[in-house]
Amino acid sequence: MLPRHSLPLKEGRFTPSYPRSKVRARPKSIILRIARFIVAAVAGWLVISFLLPTSPASDAKSSNSVTDGFWKIWPTNIKTVELSGHDPRDGNPIVENPAGLQENVNATTNDQGSPQSIENTDRTNSKSLDPNFFDAALDHLLSTIPDEIYIRELLRPLTVTGEERLHELGLRTRAYKRFFEAWENVHLVDNDNHTYVRDDVIPYIRNKFSEPTFSEALHKYESYRQFLTKFTTLLFPWPSPYFADHMTLHVSSRYGGRGIVTTAGNDHAPFLLAAIPSFRLLGCNLPVEVMYLGDDDLSEEFRTRLEAIPGVTTRDLSAMVNDKGWRLKGWAGKPFAMLFSSFREVLFIDADSLFFVSPESLFDDPEYVRTGALFFRDRNIIPESKKEWLQKVLPKPISKSVRQSRMWTGESAHVQESGVVVVDKWKHFVALLLVCRMNGPDRDGDGANNVGTYDMVYGDKETFWIGWELAGDTSYAFHQGPAGVMGIAQTSDSPNSTKERPTLTSNAEIAVASVHDTSLTICAPQLLHLDREKRPLWFNGWLYENKFARTRVLGRFEMFMEEPSESSDSAWEMKESNLCCLSNSATNHFTKQEFEWLGELIEMAKTVNN
Repeated sequence: MLPRHSLPLKEGRFTPSYPRSKVRARPKSIILRIARFIVAAVAGWLVISFLLPTSPASDAKSSNSVTDGFWKIWPTNIKTVELSGHDPRDGNPIVENPAGLQENVNATTNDQGSPQSIENTDRTNSKSLDPNFFDAALDHLLSTIPDEIYIRELLRPLTVTGEERLHELGLRTRAYKRFFEAWENVHLVDNDNHTYVRDDVIPYIRNKFSEPTFSEALHKYESYRQFLTKFTTLLFPWPSPYFADHMTLHVSSRYGGRGIVTTAGNDHAPFLLAAIPSFRLLGCNLPVEVMYLGDDDLSEEFRTRLEAIPGVTTRDLSAMVNDKGWRLKGWAGKPFAMLFSSFREVLFIDADSLFFVSPESLFDDPEYVRTGALFFRDRNIIPESKKEWLQKVLPKPISKSVRQSRMWTGESAHVQESGVVVVDKWKHFVALLLVCRMNGPDRDGDGANNVGTYDMVYGDKETFWIGWELAGDTSYAFHQGPAGVMGIAQTSDSPNSTKERPTLTSNAEIAVASVHDTSLTICAPQLLHLDREKRPLWFNGWLYENKFARTRVLGRFEMFMEEPSESSDSAWEMKESNLCCLSNSATNHFTKQEFEWLGELIEMAKTVNN
């Protein structure tokens, strides 16, 4: 709804408590008073006009004010880019400040119907439609065009490799973010829960500037557009031609709500045929998009079976990503699947990951609400310091989060586990673009002169938090729950020596007291993540004793063990086939409800066992 103009309230007016006496004025006296008032008003206006200096905005044509010009062209020259309905939980309007930077001022979980959400939305809509605000955004854009030397440096081909390449990408991505946000502030309009792209900027410039200055302003605008197009093509070219430009990609999911995204080929599709129904049983009814890489990756038969599950859609990611000169494959597809999904708030879940509670609850995690990006920690395994590497890669100053990370302190080179990632794409769009690049054209080295991202870190998992840091986006958090393992407890001197079931107490509805033994070990491929109360939340690695074995056997899960809070070199031991053994002085039993749920998951897995 366009802003309405209203007269200000007249203060100091009230109904007198006593009746006014009627005074009969003479007609001639009244006429003289009116005439004197008119003459005084005209004279005052002429004096003020003569004395006041001309404002900087006097470049505008005298016949039309900036505001008048805006309202003349506003109704007819805006095109709709995204017309989907507003997610009731999406309460994050953009407030753009006069400096041209975007600022998100509302928590991601505000209820759209709440007074605070409605107030913020109304205020944002009015502000984005405010001609004076648009002028400020346009003036900022025209004043931030880099000079020739800076443009030459930013558009210089990337010829370095390894750590230097990542460092250079970080610097340029930070610059790109500023230019991209300034461009969006001029062209994006948020109104009535829809996002529009202005295509009337040039006519507006013609209206705003006088003849002597119009050409200069237009040339600046077109130079900015040309520069940003070249900069985008250099850094992040793969969305084209599926999306006309990155602004279109960004707004395509502005009101896309929340949803689950996963990737799967023929080998992992059977996992999803059990995992997605299990999410539904836990009360999670979020829509699901299953991304795949062409017909050879996921067969039509599996696509049909998956789409038979309510709320599930399969999408061919290979048709969206332009991977000319490199090949999108494997783990690398995760960030691309998130970026190209139709959801604004993405809950990415690996096909072999399962939950004890509704996955949707992660959107309510306090750290996600605060930052809009929630990651999970990997096992604290294999001590290794990568402090020197981080110092080479990350632009200065290096954040406190990095200086407290395991890589920096030497506890482990494994920080993040990417089986589950929760991201608000609207808030972290540019950071996600950089993560895609790290998993795309810069992913692989050639074994000789070129060093790729995967030559420096293990797979995609570390690229998320490092990509955020490279982009200068430190608004992310790691889940506060500890990691662990689940399976059957063994004595450490004789692995697999006992298969006896533990005795559950009659009061198994509540967490059973820990069983203490200095030599207990649990070996399993599954990595278990606990919630803040240290109860099972989700795990990856599916339900097999070894999912890589030719003959797959479903595992037995009788208890779980939490990773020691203090780093211990001997806590974890890595064995063949991704089998990890954790030793601790305490194990915990599942509650009766958790134990029964594991039984249901195993039965569901049997029905789709491949």
